[in-house]
Amino acid sequence: MKPSNHPLGGEDKLTRSVNRILNHASQEADPNIRQGLQQARERALARFDQRIAQPPTLGERFGLWVLRHTQALRRSALALGFAMAASTGIWLAEGLLMEEEAVDAAILSHELPLEAFMDPHFTGNLHD
Repeated sequence: MKPSNHPLGGEDKLTRSVNRILNHASQEADPNIRQGLQQARERALARFDQRIAQPPTLGERFGLWVLRHTQALRRSALALGFAMAASTGIWLAEGLLMEEEAVDAAILSHELPLEAFMDPHFTGNLHD
């Protein structure tokens, strides 16, 4: 049995136990258990050989494609997120500018003396 890829870098407990029983003669191991494990190992290897001979399924091909292109997918998702944030910012900024332009047009359409428009506090209070 091939060692499994464990997150911590070692073999998992089941793999170590099976390898210990199958690869090392022990007086503690029951011969029936050894024989059953050996047969299970042979059946699993036979199924593995049969599966290797078959063409990959669509799901397997897609999974391999995703594994190969993970970096490109991450970068494209990040670029899409930045584009969405930028477009939202532009949309909000244009909305605020349109509102300011509407306020300015409303103020300038009134008949007020020019000195009223020159007062620095006049437009600041109206925009709030």
